Amino acid sequence: MKNSTSKVIILSGGKGKRFNPFSFVIPKPLMPINQNPILMYLIKAFKKYQFKNFFISTGYQSELIKAYLGNGKKLGIKVKYFNEKKPLGTAGPLSNMKKTLKTNDYFFLINGDVYTELNFKKMMNFAKKNNFDLLIGYIKKKYKNSFGVLNIKNNEVKSITEKPNSFFNINSGIYIIKNTKNLNLIPKNRFFTMPDLIDKYLLKGLKVGAYNIKDYWLGIENMENLKKVEKRLSKKIN
Repeated sequence: MKNSTSKVIILSGGKGKRFNPFSFVIPKPLMPINQNPILMYLIKAFKKYQFKNFFISTGYQSELIKAYLGNGKKLGIKVKYFNEKKPLGTAGPLSNMKKTLKTNDYFFLINGDVYTELNFKKMMNFAKKNNFDLLIGYIKKKYKNSFGVLNIKNNEVKSITEKPNSFFNINSGIYIIKNTKNLNLIPKNRFFTMPDLIDKYLLKGLKVGAYNIKDYWLGIENMENLKKVEKRLSKKIN
């Protein structure tokens, strides 16, 4: 399958402070959801769509992640590790990987604390069809205001809306990047985030796309969200 040659970069270097005291013992990507760690669900989700070539960016307690995954052979995948000697943010690790990425190849970049049922193949096809330099997966989120909102003009109230809904497009932490010389925009061995890189792409006039993720997605940044994913998986099994 063609997808098996496409790289998937998983960012797994964070300390997961919101999971203290558990993250004192294990890194956040290895936090268990029922039987398996977050990282395993992510790898299986990609493998379902024939993505089998993984780069893992590690930092905090990297030896535990390496011991768990090994070279990936037992899972039917290939795994290569890139260790951060200091925190490099969400885009900074790419500066250490760009020489191992083929020019004009598309690759995934994803946060290691995400659970999703996204069809990764569809997202990749969308990126290639539209020839995006960078594609950002986003989620449409609805937030309910807790207050009545006043429409005021010239110090007079024209209307009031009680607890209106607001809609936002939320960054999912899932990206597809076309590997070109544009990765040289990332400084070497410096903390640099994906929002930083997106800004640089936009300033340079590069083609930055948006992909609406309608499948289930949740960022597991705290114990509450981890429990939500556990409940969902339990219902799917039963």
